[in-house]
Amino acid sequence: MPGKESWRLILDPPCGGVVNMARDEALLRASDRGLTPPTLRLYEWDEPTLSIGRLQSTYPFKGAGVPVVRRITGGRAVLHHMELTYSVVCGRTHPLFSAGIHGAYRTLSSCILKALEEIGVPAVFSVPGDAGRSRHNPSCFHLPARHEILAGGRKLVGSSQRRFRGAFLQHGSILFGIDRDLVGRIFGDDAAGRMACVGEFSEAGTSRLRAAIARRMEEALGADFKEEGLTDAERYLEEAIAEKRYASAAWNMDGECGRIEDELRLTCT
Repeated sequence: MPGKESWRLILDPPCGGVVNMARDEALLRASDRGLTPPTLRLYEWDEPTLSIGRLQSTYPFKGAGVPVVRRITGGRAVLHHMELTYSVVCGRTHPLFSAGIHGAYRTLSSCILKALEEIGVPAVFSVPGDAGRSRHNPSCFHLPARHEILAGGRKLVGSSQRRFRGAFLQHGSILFGIDRDLVGRIFGDDAAGRMACVGEFSEAGTSRLRAAIARRMEEALGADFKEEGLTDAERYLEEAIAEKRYASAAWNMDGECGRIEDELRLTCT
């Protein structure tokens, strides 16, 4: 389309935590090297999986009974189950995202919010004071941060971001349902009551929201999405990252992964 920037759209089937997190990191590292176009990836999870923030302790989740994977992004833990996950990878100098971390959150969250409104969800942005006093629960959905999305006064979308020198990754969880027993077992009895899900407000499925997100991002970002897969370089990166980081208990449980930065340095040239 004349006048529109070419973006890549990746629509993945449900995958496990190792693949999902390795793929997001591979996209970020390839973008950081200037090898790939801006990318929107939409995906799901093939089993309930707990992702924890890059610096978060695993102590509260001993015996959680679900796979645990440590994200490259920060923030608190997310139980990925009955959800649609989005990730956006783009260069840091892109004019749309030149306002820094909060500017990127605001721009991308606005697109997600409009897509949710399109499928009938009364989504709104959090405002100062929404978080309340409870800041010690390890769940991402226990309280909203700036530019996060609520429905019915409860958090619906949880997002986190990682910025490299040349590119950034923002990914987030959009809940479609809540397994209250599982959430309660992992995060405590009051955790599910602080969470909202699409299914409370709309009968739309994940495929309809995928289409709405792509459409709203095309409009807001001036993008022309082309559905494509990973490049050979990205697949090589994904496999190396999965093996050295996300399939490793040293990384997932302790946050240690040796000299991964040096070992991955030459995988994309």
